[in-house]
Amino acid sequence: MDILELINTNVFLKRLFPNGLTEAVYIGQIGFDVEGRMSVNIHTKQKPAIEVAKWGNWGVDYNVIVIKLNGLCRDSASLINWKNAGYGKLTIVKNIETFIISQQGTNWSIELECDALIFNECSIYIDGAE
Repeated sequence: MDILELINTNVFLKRLFPNGLTEAVYIGQIGFDVEGRMSVNIHTKQKPAIEVAKWGNWGVDYNVIVIKLNGLCRDSASLINWKNAGYGKLTIVKNIETFIISQQGTNWSIELECDALIFNECSIYIDGAE
């Protein structure tokens, strides 16, 4: 399952990525707040299907899109060796009332049980590490 299918107000994201997020992503930031509220920023190096004029040109002005989400974290969240996290495949398991987003690497893992995710905004940057 693609994470875009789980995001409320995903019209813009589906225009950017009509076939979903098919490449590895990086969960760059996670924030927890009272009453189960959370924020999650997902970084992707996947080229968008449409040009967004205010962003400039892909590969020149930016090569990473950050999808900023807000949501509700259910009962559990697990971060193991968070400092080592990087790009990887997202795994999503949908239950009756919740879904679990997980990602793991050789020596790190992330798992979030969520009730809902709401699209907030996108930002962009150029990753010069390539």
